[in-house]
Amino acid sequence: MKAHIRPLLRLAALPLSLLALAAAAQAGNPAPGWNEAVNGDLSGNNLLPTFVTLASGQTTVSGLTGRAVPGGPVDRDYFTITVPAGFVLSSLTVLPGTEVLVEVGFIGMMSGSSFTVPPDAQSAAGMLGFRLYSENDIGNDILEPMGLFPELGASGFSTPLPAGSYSFWVQETGVGVARYGFGFGVTPVPEPATALTLLAGLGLLAGALRRR
Repeated sequence: MKAHIRPLLRLAALPLSLLALAAAAQAGNPAPGWNEAVNGDLSGNNLLPTFVTLASGQTTVSGLTGRAVPGGPVDRDYFTITVPAGFVLSSLTVLPGTEVLVEVGFIGMMSGSSFTVPPDAQSAAGMLGFRLYSENDIGNDILEPMGLFPELGASGFSTPLPAGSYSFWVQETGVGVARYGFGFGVTPVPEPATALTLLAGLGLLAGALRRR
């Protein structure tokens, strides 16, 4: 086979969804993930979350929460991710360095690009799920537990989660500063129709090369 054909075949073998993700990155989209120490504070407005870009594999979101003084305002963080077509949200891992001040922290999740459940809500109605996480969760995937046991009105969900927009709310109500970090795992889904089309195209190309 001619040497100049091989790179084209390798490119054709890549899932189209991965190529689309790479093209979006080259088009000038923001770097994936968010680190409050580098990128600034995440939004404290539940209706206007910070948009966080994802990458294939694991994308990290890290920040600070807590309250400065007893009875003072809580530093709540809201952000939105979008899982692109051809991918699924397969995991949400609590990362090393995560801290809690009063036994547990809170992370809630909704479908859509805003978190319409207000912070003073008395139930989780409208949420997909939530988790009261602790330092014992470090290294663990908490996505499935968030959806497996619907509580206080949350709807629950099955993993992995399909393409679409999802919003998150993170907070810790203790006095002081608590660091947190979450790794969002995004993986491609099989694309049978695309795979068959690629295989058919490769078959035609191979036949043409043999005839030459």
